[in-house]
Amino acid sequence: MRHYDLILPPTLLAIALLVSLPLQWLGRLRPTVVDHLLLTGGLILCAVEAPSSDTPMLWLGLSIILGFLLLTLLPALLLALCLVPAMLTLLGDEHITALNLILGWWLALVATTLLVLLGHPSHAQRFTLRPWRRDKRLSIACIRANLKIEIARASALDQPLSVLVVYIPQLDQAGDQFGGHLREVLSSNFSHAVSDNSRQSDLLGEYNANVFWLILPNTAEPGAIAAAKRLSDVVTMVAHPEIGSLESYSRVCTLQAQESVEHFSKRLEAAANKLLEPHA
Repeated sequence: MRHYDLILPPTLLAIALLVSLPLQWLGRLRPTVVDHLLLTGGLILCAVEAPSSDTPMLWLGLSIILGFLLLTLLPALLLALCLVPAMLTLLGDEHITALNLILGWWLALVATTLLVLLGHPSHAQRFTLRPWRRDKRLSIACIRANLKIEIARASALDQPLSVLVVYIPQLDQAGDQFGGHLREVLSSNFSHAVSDNSRQSDLLGEYNANVFWLILPNTAEPGAIAAAKRLSDVVTMVAHPEIGSLESYSRVCTLQAQESVEHFSKRLEAAANKLLEPHA
């Protein structure tokens, strides 16, 4: 309060985010642009606040954390190594000591080592400015693991299980003609449309670049066919000016009595390959 000289940086950052976030949400701005904007604004705020703070070293730690949240591993490490001497210089002679410098670099290296050992998340899984647009798709490894669990559950409880194999041909066209960004926007919009019109227990996974598996627990073949029809109508509502409305081709695979996971997975893969054939 009343520190009017400190109001300008956060105000400019807020205005920039208010402009860029809607553009990113509409697919007109790359997500990394907004992430880098947040990183830049956050570092400026740390640099402004740290000298007058009673705990300036906390602002140094916050600036390093922002780098690891918004950048991939190597750029985040390089940024941390550069931030330590820069922030210590900004804080004044009292904090520019060999001990603080070595300690800051050591902590950055330890954080990097821990991230490598624990498995640094990919860019799509890292912190994002669009929590309401989190990806609803499971990876192929996750969808296969969940499929095994659902098959075991269906067999143990004597319940039906169906999987809807869905092919979206426009994803190929978008990727070939307009690049990977538009394809990712369309794929994300499709995933959200499916998620918003499915049960909470249904699981959507991306089998490959344009084929998806939708696991439907406790669903027999008639229910899966009805879900496929409903999904086909929902998909047509996803549109983009360059591509038009999406369309889907689907096949229903229902788990048979005493069928193994391997055999059912092969049937799903065969259904996916059949959809990829010309005029499928």
